[in-house]
Amino acid sequence: MTVLVVAGALLLQVTPRLRASLHYLPVDTAIARYWETGEIPTAQLPALAARAREAIALYPHYRYWDGLSFVEYLRALDPDTPAWLVRPALHRSMTAGLEAVRRAPAEPRTWLRVAQARAVLGEDEASVASALEMSILTGRVEPTLLLPRLELGYAYADRFESETLALLRDQTVLAWRVNERGFRQALRSGRLDVSRVKSVLGERYPEIVSALEPVT
Repeated sequence: MTVLVVAGALLLQVTPRLRASLHYLPVDTAIARYWETGEIPTAQLPALAARAREAIALYPHYRYWDGLSFVEYLRALDPDTPAWLVRPALHRSMTAGLEAVRRAPAEPRTWLRVAQARAVLGEDEASVASALEMSILTGRVEPTLLLPRLELGYAYADRFESETLALLRDQTVLAWRVNERGFRQALRSGRLDVSRVKSVLGERYPEIVSALEPVT
């Protein structure tokens, strides 16, 4: 009898988690497809956001909050989203992202998304810097995040405190060594400003500063 009671209690605990996982599956699939194709599933976004919220209601796992944050961020990026709906989508993305990292702080991609949303929403540099710092500190060597971090960070470089600039300098050196080709492309396209990069590197990395000369 005791075994049945314990089994029943465990089943009650597992069922919401299992239901939430199954309910969230289309969101997982859509996000994975986006990373493969780069195409925003415009028509599906409202339903995917609703799915993520319903999964959260069943079992508020950080992954479902993160998925909701990402879906809302895609809504903000989607050129088919009316302009007046972009800021609300960014706010929802930021709020869900903060809830995700509250539950699981070591999520560098989520922290970066929060920083990017804060920047677009016009929040002060301290709030942008704090999220950017957390993205770096929780995943310093994340090849796919290096250049996006730099593109965001250098837009604020002249307003960052010395601690944030030190992290930005470290990320600059890493990005150069890990993906020099992508780094140069970012400079040529204007996504990174070569004068700011040189200013942050200063005299500590003369070999990189010298190698940047042909870009100018």
